[in-house]
Order: sequence, then structure tokens, then C-alpha cells
Amino acid sequence: MSIAKRSDGRFIVKYKDEQGRWKQRSFKSETEARRFDAEGQYDATENERLTVLESVLLYLKNNDMSPLSVKTHRFITCGYDRKNGKHTEGPAECLATRFVDSLTRRDLETVRENCRARSMKNTSINRVTGCLEAAFRWCAENEFIQADPWARYSALKTDGAHWDGTLEDFQKVYACLPEWMQWASRTAMALCLRPGIGELFSLRWDAFQWATRSVSVWMPKVRQTKTVFPPEDYLAEARARYEADGRDGDALVCRGRRGSPVLGKTYSQAWRRGCLKAGVRIPMYAIRHIAASQMLAGGADLAAVAAQLGHRDITTTGRFYLHALPAAQKRAGMALPDLVRNGAGSSGERKQ
Repeated sequence: MSIAKRSDGRFIVKYKDEQGRWKQRSFKSETEARRFDAEGQYDATENERLTVLESVLLYLKNNDMSPLSVKTHRFITCGYDRKNGKHTEGPAECLATRFVDSLTRRDLETVRENCRARSMKNTSINRVTGCLEAAFRWCAENEFIQADPWARYSALKTDGAHWDGTLEDFQKVYACLPEWMQWASRTAMALCLRPGIGELFSLRWDAFQWATRSVSVWMPKVRQTKTVFPPEDYLAEARARYEADGRDGDALVCRGRRGSPVLGKTYSQAWRRGCLKAGVRIPMYAIRHIAASQMLAGGADLAAVAAQLGHRDITTTGRFYLHALPAAQKRAGMALPDLVRNGAGSSGERKQ
């Protein structure tokens, strides 16, 4: 059996009836749901196998996830109930009671088709299946299941539009942003952050290590911490803001217009308005990629840029930012010894 809490506060228990068919019942309290669950536990050997829903709930319970990530995972496997009582099914809710070790390629395609029915693009579809696979991988790493059943299948190809954006485009949009969004944009670029609620707008002042001139950033997407060394000009401005915020008791680095925490709708609307004023179409996520491209084009070492971005593998950095490497390669060639460029010396010198 499995228990899940819906957005309306009710608890859902999924169970097998006497014919072995999966059904579900709702309860007002968790106590009632767990009592029903305990009374109807199915075969103990069978119960050792995790269902899709159980694996996701186990993953969320044991990992420090942002509220938005938790909400996304729950919607994918449980859907949500509207205020009018109508239930909207999640893309993978049809697989919620399936055992993870029984999933096949066809099940993966079923989830993808459910996403396409919602007019999702490949990028969003990959995000949905990626949430499930993150849970499967964690369960496999912790020996709750044998392996991620979808690990050998490639993600869908995307048009790459979400990577688009040049420094010139960003500068045009930046000039049209309100001050609080300009500071958030500078922070995202200086720290190579993913510009969303999970990283940028959850960053706190206690992440700044003033003695080492570095910042420790928790990345919920990959569940690890990276250490970033931002530009000195940015650190100087950050220190001044930190001291001012300390007097006011503010802990968040980036806040909204009135000093309140920023919501996803707030920053996305502000960015969209800035793009419209500037006459430019560029996603805010492009800030991170522009920062990486500029570092590489400026001659920074690929491994160092990977560390700034928080990539575990530098091949990931090279694959996404290959376009920024030619200029750095030319500088690398010019850095070779004179012996390579000019030979051992003049003809007379060689004879001696």
C-alpha cells in the first residue's frame, strides 16, 4: 500500500482488493489512512518491492528539496484536486501503483504521451521524466531497488531554445528591469546560479564566506553544494548590502520590491516585462550560460568554469559551451613556447 497527501489536506491510500486490482480510498486524517493501511497490508514479500509513488515519497522524505520541487514531484505522481472538486491527473499517476522494477520502455513512452497531451515541449517532458529518474536513481543508490529501469534510455532531443541568449541581449533586458531584479541578475551571473526559487531566490547571506572571498551554494537540482569565487567588484557590493541587511534583520540575498521573499510568478513576470520593453526574447536561465560562455571566451580554464557552475563532470561543461572554446584555444596555442613557433633559432644558430 501507499499513502499520499493531496493538496486539499485529505490522505489517499492506494491498495489491492480481493481480486488483486488496485484501488484507492480517501481519509480526512493521516491517522485514519495509516490505520486502514496497516489493516490491509498485502503479502510481506511483495511489499518489499517499491511502487513508483513509494519511491518518489521515499526520495522526497530523505532529501532536502525546495517546496517547488516537492510540489512538482507530487503532481507528477498524484496529480492535484481543483477547488471545484475536479481531479487533474498527473503525467505519471497511471504508474503510481506499478512496481518500479516492472517498468519498461513502453511505460516511459506512456508518461511522455501524457505530457504531450498537455502540449508540453520536449524540454518540459524531459523535466518530468527526470524527476522520476532522480527518485529511481536515489532509491537504487541506497539499495531500495536494483536499478533505475529507465537509465539506458536517452532523453528527448530539444530545440535548444532555452540556451539561447547573448550578452548584448541580456544587457538590453537588464536596463529595463526594476532594481531588485537587476541585483538578482547580477547575483545570478556572478555566482553562476540557476535563476529560480531553488538557488537564486533561496540564497542566504550565511552562504557568503567573507574570509575566503567565496560563496557556498546548495543546488537542489543535483543535491550538492558548490563553492563559487565571484568577482571582487560583486563581493564589495554584496558586503555593503549584507551589512545593511544585517541591521534590518534580512537573511535572503535577493528579495522583491518591498523586501519580501520572491515567488516564481513575481520574478518571471518582472523578467517577461523587461524582455517586452527591450524588444528581446531571452529566458532568464540564459544568464547562467552567458556567464559560462564569457568565462571561457575570456580564457578561463574549463575545469575552473565547471567548478563555478557546479558541474560534476567537465565534459558536461564542454558539451554545452563548445561554442565559446575556439577563442580560448587560440590563446592556448599562442601560449606555447617560442621553440614551437620560431624553431630553435636562426639558421646560423642551428649550424653552431
